[in-house]
Amino acid sequence: MKIAVIGAGISGLTAGRELANAGHEVVVYEKSGGYGGRLATRYAGKNDQEKLDHGVSFFTAESQEFTSLVSELSAKGILAAWEGNYAHRDEEGEVTFRDNESPYYYAPKGMNTIGKYLGRNLDIRLKEKVGGLTHIGENRRKKKSWMLNFPTALTESADAVIISAPARQAYALLNTTIDEIETLKLVREIDEVVYESQFTLLAGFEDADMPDWNALECEDDIIQFISNESTKRENGNAHSLVIHTTSEFAKKHINDDREKVEEIIIDRLTGILGGWVALADWKQLHFWRYSRAVNPLPHDFMEIKGNDTPLALVGGYMNGNTVESAYLSGLKLGRHWVKRYAD
Repeated sequence: MKIAVIGAGISGLTAGRELANAGHEVVVYEKSGGYGGRLATRYAGKNDQEKLDHGVSFFTAESQEFTSLVSELSAKGILAAWEGNYAHRDEEGEVTFRDNESPYYYAPKGMNTIGKYLGRNLDIRLKEKVGGLTHIGENRRKKKSWMLNFPTALTESADAVIISAPARQAYALLNTTIDEIETLKLVREIDEVVYESQFTLLAGFEDADMPDWNALECEDDIIQFISNESTKRENGNAHSLVIHTTSEFAKKHINDDREKVEEIIIDRLTGILGGWVALADWKQLHFWRYSRAVNPLPHDFMEIKGNDTPLALVGGYMNGNTVESAYLSGLKLGRHWVKRYAD
């Protein structure tokens, strides 16, 4: 059975891995140049030698299934516990330190190594944007159930489709099939999902005394979270920060000139950390349109169950809005389809 996975985030890669291990042919189509979704790593600094996690900085593990993956990745040297100090800055500017209730995990060589590991045995096609879906129908004879349409006018066929993308992007794809199969229920439900957006600023300093904490949470109207990336890398010469803004700030400035946005963030950052941060040797700004689902759906996954219409949705907006919920969504759909299509 040929299964097309649209989106190379952790949920799609996990579902694909389960199905490929069961003997199915899995092809993953990813519109960007990398995979892992929010488990993203940017190469920056002098000669692009520094690695900065500009999406998810860390994550925790609670369920047995996800803890098992964490153990697997840790044994391979891909994950490690992010040990150190964690700070909180309140509205009055007072900074306090706290202990973690459970370990914070990160990838020493970059969060994108997690996606690379999960997809190592899959046929992953980067910079391949799927523009729409066509259902061939039950009278297809020997043709496959689905046709994937690309902006280049090329097409690919598949027996089944898994959409592993933010709800808004999944909505757009499903709308291309709305007159052909029963996707209306799915469309109506995922249309209710609301996302927070976020600006992320990466900044590097060749010679600076970096903070003595791993991360700083802020009660602020501009800056929400600061990751001290210098505490993650084996290269002791790395001096870099990743600054995440609040969703409110991102909404307010979404259409503003990016240089202006960068200036506002740096100005506020100097008020929090001091004037030295205004002397960054390099900076990069990134915008996350679908940073986090505010109202995730109460499902592990969603699917169309007809024999001639095998299609499913997975993602971080299913039963949560974390790395763990995204993984579990893909894992449970993958295991479900392995049993369903065992023949």
